[in-house]
Amino acid sequence: MRARLILTLGLGAGALAACSQPVPTHDKAYYVQHEAERTSQLSACQNDPGRLGATANCVNAQSADADVHASKFYDVAKPAPRVADPGKL
Repeated sequence: MRARLILTLGLGAGALAACSQPVPTHDKAYYVQHEAERTSQLSACQNDPGRLGATANCVNAQSADADVHASKFYDVAKPAPRVADPGKL
């Protein structure tokens, strides 16, 4: 009886010791605002895509990175027209 109690307590302590703190999950807006965090998260995701590729942090960082790059693309100013008054042609 005493051995069973010690064994149960030992297994319980071992199971608790094996658990680690969960990594905090950030949303897409966080990664849009924090470029350094986004870059480090993307690097970690690319280095271990099998384990991290489908996690919420990787998906959110990749989506935020795509939005940041897309916003730079669409913010380019339009060139001036070559014809001064196209309505009088």
